[in-house]
Amino acid sequence: MFLQRLPKSFNVRNEITPPVFTDHFLFTEELHQPYECAEFPAAIGLLVAAGGVCHYNVNGTRYAVEGGQVFFVNRGSPLQVKAIERGVRPALLFFHSRLPDLVQFSLSFGGEVLLEKPFDSLPFDFSYLERMHADTALQQSVLSLIELGSSCSSFGSLQADSLIRDLFESLLMRNQEAYKHSQNIQAVKASTRLEIFKRIAAAKDWMESNYAADINLESIASVAAMNSQHFLRMFKQVYSVTPHQYLIDIKLKRAKELIGDTSLTLNEVCEAIGFESPFSFSILFKKRFGAAPSQFRKS
Repeated sequence: MFLQRLPKSFNVRNEITPPVFTDHFLFTEELHQPYECAEFPAAIGLLVAAGGVCHYNVNGTRYAVEGGQVFFVNRGSPLQVKAIERGVRPALLFFHSRLPDLVQFSLSFGGEVLLEKPFDSLPFDFSYLERMHADTALQQSVLSLIELGSSCSSFGSLQADSLIRDLFESLLMRNQEAYKHSQNIQAVKASTRLEIFKRIAAAKDWMESNYAADINLESIASVAAMNSQHFLRMFKQVYSVTPHQYLIDIKLKRAKELIGDTSLTLNEVCEAIGFESPFSFSILFKKRFGAAPSQFRKS
């Protein structure tokens, strides 16, 4: 992996095709003056904010990326980076150009095929569902790559490559699951299905980050830029549960973690996940996991 400062231009030759990377490239630096690069066709990669709020224009849409968020940009998508505030630190991780196909190839075929057929004979037309991920762990992985990239040791380079490959494989598996969910949407055009799914998924990610707050259907639907009735119907089509059911499941899973891994009292756990009634919490927890919270802690 190569760690480099942000260039004046990502497209010095003014080409209309995405750049080809023969290794992983991570571009980042803390900005002390305004920065802007001309629009260029992106390679497949991740757009992150290593500090402050970073603005990326992708396919003509402006995205404000901040801590805990990662935007996955697809190969060939028009990309522009712009930062005005001091202290902002954009981070753009572009994967080795062959990595997407290599990973998809290894996940699609068994060991015998992988040994008998050369990879070059089975190329893939790789395409990722381009959207924002609210994922603190994913962002932290990129931040750790910045630290590894600052190391001159060959071990650090090998460790970075391994982390990037694991990261991309996880993203690819999420992508396959996302496309599967998007097919549940009852729309004629594939582009409409994907747009609706991206909005629903963004709202789902927001729920996972704000599950303990006092939120309602209208506030969740506003994240998806949809009216509440349309959002409710689309969410049920995609995930086969209502937003309320999904939110309850998030709360209960988090409660299970807190009960098992912390010394918080059950009332404190109930408060931490945003449940007002300990009695209702206990009933729902037992229904979900087969044991009351107190029994679960003892076991």
